[in-house]
Amino acid sequence: MGIPVNTGCRLQLSRPAACATFVLLGWLCAQPSAAVYAQNSYNDYLLVHENFAICTDGSQPIAKRRSSCTVVIERGGLEKSEIAKIYLLLGQASQESGDDQVAFQNFNAAIKSNPKYEQVWLGRAYFYAAKSDFSHALEDYDQALKVNPNDAAVYDNRGIMLHTMGERDKAIADFSRAIALDPQDRIAYSNRATLYLGSGKTNLAIADLSEVIRAEPTNGAAAYNRGTAYERSGQIDKAMEDYRSAVRLQPSFAPASAALGRLLKDKDPNEAIVELSAAIRLDPRSPALRSRAILYLALARFDDALHDFDRVIANDGSDSLAFLDRGVAQEKLGNLEGAIRDYSHSIELAPMAPAYVNRGNGYVHMRQMEQALADFNAALALEPANLAALMGRAQASYARKSMSESLVDYSRVIELDPKNVTAYFRRGNVHFDLREYAAALNDYSDSLKLDPNQPVVLYNRSLAAARMGRLKDAANDRRRALALDASVAGGEDVSSRGK
Repeated sequence: MGIPVNTGCRLQLSRPAACATFVLLGWLCAQPSAAVYAQNSYNDYLLVHENFAICTDGSQPIAKRRSSCTVVIERGGLEKSEIAKIYLLLGQASQESGDDQVAFQNFNAAIKSNPKYEQVWLGRAYFYAAKSDFSHALEDYDQALKVNPNDAAVYDNRGIMLHTMGERDKAIADFSRAIALDPQDRIAYSNRATLYLGSGKTNLAIADLSEVIRAEPTNGAAAYNRGTAYERSGQIDKAMEDYRSAVRLQPSFAPASAALGRLLKDKDPNEAIVELSAAIRLDPRSPALRSRAILYLALARFDDALHDFDRVIANDGSDSLAFLDRGVAQEKLGNLEGAIRDYSHSIELAPMAPAYVNRGNGYVHMRQMEQALADFNAALALEPANLAALMGRAQASYARKSMSESLVDYSRVIELDPKNVTAYFRRGNVHFDLREYAAALNDYSDSLKLDPNQPVVLYNRSLAAARMGRLKDAANDRRRALALDASVAGGEDVSSRGK
């Protein structure tokens, strides 16, 4: 129902087969029985009349209706145009009972008896549609429109068929024609809005859904769908307002609570958790479960995040992103081995640069630099400009004393991101270890221009300045560093003070 965070609105069938039957029943029951049965004897008249009533009564058991319709046809006495209606009812009853061959024969007989009767074409069109034979269904819809070109419901249903066949523009044209014939056709507005939204025409979708809501203010599905359109167009406040309306109008509709909770996570995390939890209670497999897990992760509620990711994975063991995110929760809780297992599982399911980077960083912390380098290389093979992978590989190379490789990667990061404070600082450390003190001082200075309040960078710049004989500058930087953090003056091992 509706447009999920993840999937398009449902299309609504404006006139199911049962509807066509009920329209027909009302017509048939209004006919003067004497004119219909004038040629029958009184006893035959009573028999046919009794069976006629059962045949046209949709509340009767299917088998009884089929039998009675058959009696009416066999007894005869009906005009040819009236026989078509009975064949139609018999075809529908046969279809309901699963006897497709007999149903098809009766629909064909109905059309042969009176091809100028719109309902017989629609009856067979519904039959074809139920069998996913959309091309033949469309042909019958076309025939029905030749008989009655002003039936908005037929345009609605043909539009649905065209949408199913991938003919979006033609489907939109049919819904537009239905609206032109019946400006109150809310189903046509809803379906056209669905297609507009699917093609990125959010403003047109919003306009159509607003028409639906104007005519039916309690339509929760329309409120949810318009909220989706607003969200996709960047109108977040209006989207939230519509999602709130949808939650109020359809409190048992999990996607509305899930969408509202998703949008609330940055504005009011606590209310977001309430809404996401409501969606999860309604549907334990709701995408809200993942949203809540990610929110818990952002709020540093790592145990709660881990619990939710466990449930996400239990619902779908092939969800590579869930393993990646659970790995982050494991790492935050200090379970580095568990984190690496989750990152590895994520990579097995769907190799992605973030999983390689996270696992590589885990190996760095475990001092397993060869494995770390392999992961950073794998990440860069997928995304050559991945800053986190470049930073990780540079750090691993530095730990292995491969200074030239580390220098190249830090320089590449700075080229891609000239405002990367950490890259300047770490490259300064590489230059320092290479005894390139002027270059180190320049990098420390560039880092401090971007963020002046870095005690470790100030302290390391003081060391570089001292190596260059600039003792006054060194003393000034040391004083500033100590003023910010008295613990920084612990020695000259700049590598141990890297970020």
